Amino acid sequence: MIIRAILFFLKIGVLFLVVFMAWMQVPELFYDFGSRTPLEIDDPALLTPSFVNGTVFASVRGTPDFTNAFVYRRYGLDLHYFTVEPYGMKLVVRTYDEITEEWKQLNRFLGRLRPFDQQPFSRYISAIYLDRFGVSVPPDAYFLALDDVPKPSGWQIGGLVLASVIWLVLLWFFFLRGNLARIIHRASKTGSMNNPG
Repeated sequence: MIIRAILFFLKIGVLFLVVFMAWMQVPELFYDFGSRTPLEIDDPALLTPSFVNGTVFASVRGTPDFTNAFVYRRYGLDLHYFTVEPYGMKLVVRTYDEITEEWKQLNRFLGRLRPFDQQPFSRYISAIYLDRFGVSVPPDAYFLALDDVPKPSGWQIGGLVLASVIWLVLLWFFFLRGNLARIIHRASKTGSMNNPG
């Protein structure tokens, strides 16, 4: 009885894991299938939930500020972080490209804008700003991933489809197959009793 209960909860856990993996792709797909016209932002007052609804493709006007810039190395990637004036610490920008002198001439930044705490490594980035520069990222700050343009990816769509198929197959093997076999067996048994000759 205990083993059956453990197996039941393991099956439920595996199904939830597959659902979680599929659900992780949904926000990405919403962004990638979303509007390709960037939301224009040219004033810090516009960085509010009422104007920036969740994750959006945005074009932010401003001048780069590299006084608090740093490189965060993760999984073999060099992620360059800096801020943009006049937004200060309310807007943290990330790029995969190496920052050169030409960057100082930029006045518009295009990419994926979302609340700061919804981006990967947000706690680490906040800690780096506090430890190295003595500045804190405000709770209402935003994060701009440069050059992250809405574009559907076959890998993401394939991953969602594959996770859905795996979930259905597991559901069939874990719960439906045995129950269906029992129902068919009972029906055949009842039929043979009703028609003995």
